[in-house]
Amino acid sequence: MKYFFESIGTRAYWRYALFSAEAIGKFLGVVGVLYLCVDLADAFNIYKKDRYSYYGLIILVFLALVYVLSTRRPLSRVTYKIPQKDFSVEVLIGDLFKISGEVVISTSSTFDTDMASGLIAVSSLQGQLATNYFNGQTTEIDRQIDLSLNKESFIVNEKRPGKKKEYPIGTVARVSSHSKNFYLVAMSHMDENGNAQSDLKMVDHALEKLWVNLASKAEVGDIVMPLIGTGRGRVAYPRKKMIERIAQSFTDACSERAFSNKLIIVVRPEDASKFSLNLFQVRDYLGQSLHT
Repeated sequence: MKYFFESIGTRAYWRYALFSAEAIGKFLGVVGVLYLCVDLADAFNIYKKDRYSYYGLIILVFLALVYVLSTRRPLSRVTYKIPQKDFSVEVLIGDLFKISGEVVISTSSTFDTDMASGLIAVSSLQGQLATNYFNGQTTEIDRQIDLSLNKESFIVNEKRPGKKKEYPIGTVARVSSHSKNFYLVAMSHMDENGNAQSDLKMVDHALEKLWVNLASKAEVGDIVMPLIGTGRGRVAYPRKKMIERIAQSFTDACSERAFSNKLIIVVRPEDASKFSLNLFQVRDYLGQSLHT
């Protein structure tokens, strides 16, 4: 509900709700239908256009605007069904941890979990995972990560803060709690100052390896993931295009092997508001840009 009211106050919403080609076309269409009704009323002497034309015009415009706005309300989720395929992509504004499915969370190549030193922010998705599902204790998370990565190759990098084992980009570790699976995918490198750094090439490579991993290890079901790379990964790339990039990667992977019927990309409400992310535009953009 908060996102709904915040969206109404943005220029992006009003630009799309009233001043897009679709909205203008719909407005003119409604005015035409209403004017036809006025003509019929005039023909049967129910309403006289020549006597109340000024007020009638105002009412027509008002009713048309009300109708258009009622069909262009801010959306909190949109779904795009891939043509001639049995899978879809959903984009929603909400809390990643309140959505059922196999949850993907990006992490650094060292799979650090230490929040006590400030290396991992409590407000980050990793921090929220530890707080909400492991009572803030990272010992069990580390145990499950080590068990999941016991056959993965790594190098030792003494310059990294925190853990010294550095795994290749795209390496995936699965942890579970409360009957829910979480897939931590290495998508960035942590520099000597503890800042995560990533780029589009790393994101693409990580996604490609992620789908392969999920196809072989994950339970068949919905895959839930955040808008990776644009936050602490510091990838300078528009949110709308990143959504398309993730969706296209998923589409390509599903065309080769069936491992999920739906990808759910979750955007934080504060990010959607801050960057004027309009889900009407996202849905149209996916329809125009995705290819199989």
